[in-house]
Amino acid sequence: MHRRDFRHFQSGVRFRTLSSILMVVVIIGLLTLLELYFLDDAYLYFEKKNLVSLSEEISTYTQLDAEAKKALSDIESMNGVYIEMYHPRSTLIYTSETNDSVFDPVEQRSNNEMKPRIMKILTHEETDEWSYFETRQEYYASASYIVYGTTLENDISIVIYASIDSINASARSAFWVLFWSELSLLSLVLILFLVHFFTVSRPIDQISHVTKGIAQMDFNQVCPSYRITELNELSQHINSLSASLDLTLRTLKRRNAQLEDDIEKEKQIMESRKDFIASASHELKTPLAVIQGYAEGLKYGIYAGKEDACYDIILDEATKMHALVLELLETSRMNAGAWEPQYEVMPLREKVASVFEQMKTIFNKNGITAINKVDDSFVCYADANLFDRVFSNYLSNAISHCAGKKQIVVDAVPVEGCYRISVFNTGKQIAQDDLEHIWTSFYRADKARSRKEGRFGLGLSIVASAQQQQGLKCGVENREDGVEFWFDQHIKE
Repeated sequence: MHRRDFRHFQSGVRFRTLSSILMVVVIIGLLTLLELYFLDDAYLYFEKKNLVSLSEEISTYTQLDAEAKKALSDIESMNGVYIEMYHPRSTLIYTSETNDSVFDPVEQRSNNEMKPRIMKILTHEETDEWSYFETRQEYYASASYIVYGTTLENDISIVIYASIDSINASARSAFWVLFWSELSLLSLVLILFLVHFFTVSRPIDQISHVTKGIAQMDFNQVCPSYRITELNELSQHINSLSASLDLTLRTLKRRNAQLEDDIEKEKQIMESRKDFIASASHELKTPLAVIQGYAEGLKYGIYAGKEDACYDIILDEATKMHALVLELLETSRMNAGAWEPQYEVMPLREKVASVFEQMKTIFNKNGITAINKVDDSFVCYADANLFDRVFSNYLSNAISHCAGKKQIVVDAVPVEGCYRISVFNTGKQIAQDDLEHIWTSFYRADKARSRKEGRFGLGLSIVASAQQQQGLKCGVENREDGVEFWFDQHIKE
């Protein structure tokens, strides 16, 4: 926000503040006028409603016994009214002037005869056939009353007197309480207005400067602390917002970089798929070309007298091609997640020993010493087919590259709730450039040897897919005198 814009903003704030104050003054003035001219009438209206309610309460006392008289006296003292009750023959049977009264006027004693109040009627208003309101004034004094009279179902009449002077006094007291309250409110508004102009404008200017920097992606500036609690909280919130936005932008940049990496990896995957198709085509093309060449040679008699050797070559190439097709199918199944693992309890050392026994002839043929260091107590929870596939691929790879001391060592250690099973072979280490590619289909570090041994570079790809299918890890590390491949298996709970 430019300084000119901010000044315009400040002018707008002042105008709105002054308008609000003027509106408050007008509202308070209108309320004061209404109270001055109509508060007495309002009090008189509610007093009339109160008199009607009292008459309904009094009507419940049909017998003027001691309890009823006490209740009537309590009503008079609590509500500031006077009550008179008349017999159907217009004889006064109760008034607050005396408690010595009876229901039947015949039994009244002449020396204690009750007499009604004699007043001048100023106004008379009938509310229905049996009820009315009157204003009356005493002949001997200036006191005036609002009077409510009604006749009950048993023809007893009730007349209730309420002092108009008391009502007007209450209204005046209420008026002054309201007036001073409104005046206090107006003073408070004026004080707040002064506080705003003398203590808020400069902090708002500072806060505006900081927020302008935030809008321009500059998060180095911070709002200072203020004595006013609200401004201090606003300052802290803006600082918190600035820090959050800074963190969010850093996170977005990092995720954007990660997204770019993911896109690059996706491109690499697409390239890998193209390479996979090209490699698969090449691997199939070679044995097919050999088979076709020898078949044509046999047909046209080129290899006359060498038929058995040609048949052996054709059979060998067909066998390799069959193995390749099976590995391609298995790789496809693994990558597509079509294999549903069937887990079972498996004593780990016994399983390794069983595979060693199956491959004993190959070990002996290659002069390899196989060592099983797996602990007898280790029991894993694994899919037998996937385990065999992973472990056999590791062993085949180890046999192919075993050199030096000619040793293969299988061990296992607990790691993060799994058994980490390692297959180590002595021999040449894997080149650093090849380590990250060996899990890719058709990748072979030693292409000449792999082709000669009928291996197509799919074994480790199948291992990676099998472990991923189970949500488990696998990896490889160069050791001082050889290479160690490893894979995880669940521990039996």
